[in-house]
Amino acid sequence: MLTFEGQQVQGSENIIGKLKAVGTVKHTVKTIDIQPSSSQNSIVIFVTGAIQIGGDNPLHFCEFFHLCSTGPGQYYVHNDVFRLNYGL
Repeated sequence: MLTFEGQQVQGSENIIGKLKAVGTVKHTVKTIDIQPSSSQNSIVIFVTGAIQIGGDNPLHFCEFFHLCSTGPGQYYVHNDVFRLNYGL
């Protein structure tokens, strides 16, 4: 599941469609924090930075991922929460 600016999108085809609809995007990552999850086979990641969409002015963002292992060194995105930080 992807939550993008409060809108929940579920299913891989719907998530890909949502991400493609955003347009050309440039990320500048400022911080990344990674911690083990309550499950031995998953990790959580919190990212902050700036995002530029379609040549507009950059906006601050934060994003949270919950990655689950499918094998050694292999993960899939179980949850993803993305928010723009306005007014910073």
